[in-house]
Order: sequence, then C-alpha cells, then structure tokens
Amino acid sequence: MYKISYSPNLKGEVQISGSKNAALPIVAANYILDNQVKLINKPNIKDIAAMEELATESLAISKEFFDLTSEKATKFRASILLIPLGLIKYGKVKFIGSGGCAIGKRPLDMFDDALIKAGITITNDEFKTFEVTGQPKKNIMLQGFSVTAVEALITYLAFANNFDYEVNIYQVAIEPHVRNLIEFLNNAGADITLNVDHTLVVKPSKIKIKESEFTIIADYIEAGTYFAIGAGADNSEITIKGCHVDELSALYSVADRIGINFKIIDKYTIVVNSFNKKNYQAVKVETRIYPGFPTDLQSIFGTLVTQCKWISKIFETLYEGRFAYLNELENLGAKIEILNPYQAIVVGPTTLKGGYVSSRDLRCGGAMMLAGVMAKGTTYVMNEDIIARWYDDIEHKLKAIGVTVEKVEG
Repeated sequence: MYKISYSPNLKGEVQISGSKNAALPIVAANYILDNQVKLINKPNIKDIAAMEELATESLAISKEFFDLTSEKATKFRASILLIPLGLIKYGKVKFIGSGGCAIGKRPLDMFDDALIKAGITITNDEFKTFEVTGQPKKNIMLQGFSVTAVEALITYLAFANNFDYEVNIYQVAIEPHVRNLIEFLNNAGADITLNVDHTLVVKPSKIKIKESEFTIIADYIEAGTYFAIGAGADNSEITIKGCHVDELSALYSVADRIGINFKIIDKYTIVVNSFNKKNYQAVKVETRIYPGFPTDLQSIFGTLVTQCKWISKIFETLYEGRFAYLNELENLGAKIEILNPYQAIVVGPTTLKGGYVSSRDLRCGGAMMLAGVMAKGTTYVMNEDIIARWYDDIEHKLKAIGVTVEKVEG
C-alpha cells in the first residue's frame, strides 16, 4: 500500500508520460505489423505489459484460430483490442472475455455490433468466437460513442483486404487517443479520414509503413490528475510539462469556475497553484464525451471539490459505478451524498483527515493519492497495484514535487 502524509508547499515539475488509452490500441495494432514500428513515449505501466505478454503468448500458441482463451485476457479490459489482430492474421478468434474494470456494467453490445457490421460473425459456445465471414457494410452506424468499438473497427478495416469501396462510419468517438490511433494506422499505409462531425471514412489501401518510428501522445488524464494535485495541495505551485494543453479545455472551464489559478505557458506546459484555495467555489462537474469533461477525471475533481465552498454536484453521464471513491472519501471525513448511480453531491470545504482507503478502480486510485496529499495526518492507500496499471512512476513523480509518500507492506 501507499503511505502518504499531508504534503503542503509542493514545488517543482512533473513530466507527463505517454497515454495509456492511446498506447493500448496502438500496441495491439503494431502486432499486426509484426512490431515493425518503434513506439516512442510508450508508458511503462502494467496494462501495457499485460497487453504485450498476452499478444506474444497468443501468437505463439495459435494455429487454426487466434487463441485469446487464457486467464490473462480476463485481467484487463483492453484485451478485446487484440481481436482485430486475430481476425487479420487467422480469420478467426476465440475469446474468453475481458475484465479488470470495476466501474460498473460496461456491456460489449456496441463493440460486437461494430464488428458484425464489418462482416464478422460472432457466436457463443464455450468461448466467444469472432470469424470473418463477409465484407464490411458501406455505411456503418455505430450504436454509440464507444471508444473501444471504433478503435477495434478501424484497426480491422485498416488491414482488411476484402473490400474495394469506401466505408463511412457514423457516431464516432473523437477522443485524442482515437485520433492518435488513426495517425498510427495512416502511417502504416491506411487511408482514414476523421471528420469533426463525428464521422469517419476508411478507403481501401495496402499496408506500406511510412515512418519506422511513431510517437504516442501524452496522457491528458495524467496531466489532469497532477493539475488537481497542484490545485489541492496547500500553498503549492507545480509545473506540468509534456502535455497537450489544448486537450484539457473542459478541465480549464471547471477550474475557472472553482477559482483555481493556472497559466498556460505554451502548447505543452501549464503552471497551476493553490494560492486561492480559501476562495474555491462549488461547481457542477458533468461528464460528457470528448471534448466534454472526461469521465476519467470525474473522481479526481470529485475529490478536489471537497475543498470548495458550499455544495458541488457530480453528474456522471457515461458510466454507473464510478462513485466508489466517494465512499472512500467519507472515511477521511468528506461530506458526501450519493443520490443515485449517476448523481452525487459533495459539501465543503472539508478538512480531510488521514485514514485507510482503497483504490477501487484505476481512477479511484488517482483520487485517493490526491486525497492523501490534502488530508491532515497520514493516509494509507490500499490496492496500489491498480494505480500502477495507469499511472507511470507515480511514486517518484510525487516525491519529486515534495509529496511525502512511500510504498509499505500492508
């Protein structure tokens, strides 16, 4: 577990790592290219290592079909992004099912529907089977703005050679990591155009790698996490470097309403401080698809608003089950009321006090680290392995700006 002591007066710089959400589908797609492209800025986190281990082992044992039936596939949700690899190389995939996510029900209906419209037949017996049996439809209307569904669909279409016409895809998620994947696929020879109206066109093409190296974008969610730490730690000022500042516009809007002092220095640098903390005002944090406020920052800012005056409202529009962190915050003295699976209120300002909390999911882990920085006394954050699945080198990054943190035996 992590042991964190109250840490005011933070100072220094934080270098943002590569995006997990971008790296996972790019790593999966690179296996279709037999890893010919060197990936720059790939984050050193557990989910990436798990993806690479599963892909390597599955390729080694697969014969008539791509074998994703090992228990390792159930350990992290992104294992489904390896299905296009199997469809391209074998034409058939057997899949045990993904897991490793504890933020409520996240059905795969949209994922399956996207592949079915691409000419894939899906059957269920002992394992779920995906098989190429037809051609993609010329017009594919996705059931919703599912990032994973569009990532899998365009990866498959980029490498499929069984159609000679344009495929138009509608209701496409346009998050920065989706755009980064499109850049990677186009670098490999694909012909994909993403439009601002959430539509996308895939033209038939042949694989031809243009550049032997490709850079994964910085993690704007990690940047948002350290932004909140700089704003929440007493009498602190930190510099966030290596991020793409234009990807955080929704965060800036919430920060302005709270009263957080921050300054955009250039396209990749933000300075944030907590010098106005005594005047922080309550806000409504409402998650939306990009470019709206990211659901992955909801728990981070839900923790920060414990320091705001009056009643803040949290409205999670995308997933149920994202409020587990609020129960943990109550252990530290926060005043919380969960109204339903999608709405909660936080009453502040509250002086948090150290205690024991658990990292219930990936983002809850970041929220608990923030809470530990702000809470008086000592906070113990359990299930630290979950944090390592997303945050690259978080212990050393926190120590570098002055946080008193160490990993201890539970």
